[in-house]
Amino acid sequence: MIRKLPRIMAALFALAFGAVSTILIAAHWQIRQIEPPLPTAEAIELALAAEDTAAAISYINTATQSGPFGTLGHVGVLIEWEDGTPAFLIDTGMPAAQAVAFGAPLERFLDAGPTRAFGAIDVQMGEAAQSIGAIAFTHLHSDHTDGVGGICAAQATPATVYQSDLQRNLQNYGTRSGEANIAGAACPRAALGTDLVKPIEGFPGVVAIAAGGHTPGSTVYATRFNGKVWIFAGDITNDMQSLHNNIDKPWAYTTFVVPENPSRQAELRLWLESLDQLENFEVLVAHDIGAWERSEIPVWQTTGVQPPGYR
Repeated sequence: MIRKLPRIMAALFALAFGAVSTILIAAHWQIRQIEPPLPTAEAIELALAAEDTAAAISYINTATQSGPFGTLGHVGVLIEWEDGTPAFLIDTGMPAAQAVAFGAPLERFLDAGPTRAFGAIDVQMGEAAQSIGAIAFTHLHSDHTDGVGGICAAQATPATVYQSDLQRNLQNYGTRSGEANIAGAACPRAALGTDLVKPIEGFPGVVAIAAGGHTPGSTVYATRFNGKVWIFAGDITNDMQSLHNNIDKPWAYTTFVVPENPSRQAELRLWLESLDQLENFEVLVAHDIGAWERSEIPVWQTTGVQPPGYR
């Protein structure tokens, strides 16, 4: 038996390697099939032209972490109107415990600093979370979806979750936890249309654009506010500098951690940068907290003070 042990270990290693390779290859094959057409700036403006503009947009930061990659934020984007239309939330960030757990591997292996958690969106908003009538996601990674269950549970009338067919139906090993977060939440769901630029019924001036590239269901959102078209691009890049300079994410990350489509990601960066260069467009990516702080969009607040521990 002892003599056979090396062969048994080698066989088990080969089986494990084969299983992991199969999962990775399947995920890479899947993401490379998803390249929906991208709208022009004129098409986006046309979709927004007849709609009421948002009265307010703010971001709610649930956690930050500094490291060799810069400072990452984990935000939700809240769009509000003056006519009583319920608020529209893009991404739900993470409760404090999940944020700390999410940041632990970065702290251990990439020399990142400790996570600074500011609380889940439902905790930060308190009673004001009742005003959220819709929730949407740029994609289904856990750092964007972990907060959905708390929001839905806190509401007397749960918000509706809006998703494209790609986002709801096509998963890989990185997005299944996000889909499980939504499936386990107390919020109903609604499907978006199949148009290139998808208006979201009942929420005037918000449109969704299927993107792919980062995950099968990656979605870009656009709305008009303060005379600009704002584009919320999720994790197409992790920082605006990479967008401006068309810089790929690290090869090991896009190959083994998050199976991305490199050519599609480059196409998306060039498209988003072309929009960002227009005078009346502004693009923001999800994790670049410095860009959010420099933008015209304020951090959400009800009392005139920042969330506990912010900055």
